[in-house]
Order: sequence, then C-alpha cells, then structure tokens
Amino acid sequence: MTVPGWGTVRAGNYGAAVGDPHRWPGPSQVYRASGLSPMQYESAGRRRDGSISREGSVTLRRALIDLGIGLWLCDGPSRAHAAALKERGKNGGVVACAMAHRANRIAYALVRDQTAYDPAHWA
Repeated sequence: MTVPGWGTVRAGNYGAAVGDPHRWPGPSQVYRASGLSPMQYESAGRRRDGSISREGSVTLRRALIDLGIGLWLCDGPSRAHAAALKERGKNGGVVACAMAHRANRIAYALVRDQTAYDPAHWA
C-alpha cells in the first residue's frame, strides 16, 4: 500500500494470485509463472526470442500488468523508465510488460522483506 498507484484492489489481486510467497524462490519464477516471459526458439546453435509465452496463470498475469500500469501512471522513476522505452520506439504492449516486470520485482521484495516502498532504492 506504500507504492504510488497501488491501492487495495491491485495489491489484493497480486496477493491472491501469488499465494504463499515462500513457495517462490525469486521474482523471476513468479514472472515466468505469469506467462509474461518471452518464448525462446533454438535450432542449429541459433537462438531467437519470440513474443510473450502466455503459458501460465491468467490471474497472475493480469495482476502484474495492473501493478505495472499503476507504477507507469503514478511513480516518478517508473514513469521516466517508461518514457525512455517509448523514446526508443517500443510500443505500448512492450512497455506494459516492462512495467509489469519492474512491478513484480518491487512487489516480491516488499512482500519478502516486509518493508515499505522507498522510491530512491528503485530509481
């Protein structure tokens, strides 16, 4: 509740989708379980990243996207990061996934450490 743009509903949706936070080794496993991580194609020694896999929990994916949008709209450092991505030519969907990734790392750390949000730490 200390993060700008995250109210009761957004935080509750994330908490319900993640469940027991101790079952996840880290934030990357939560992000992968949401289906937002890119697919990877490998053949003959070449690797290519594809679009998001969408293999995972729809509830968790929606919760992370919603947290990311809250950061995008209300948090200064996150807004600057999103603007930099837009300047590099990234479309809205890519920026939303990047914001969801950022929100996932922040939310996981806050739940794990039971601390309040410090914008200077995440700038």
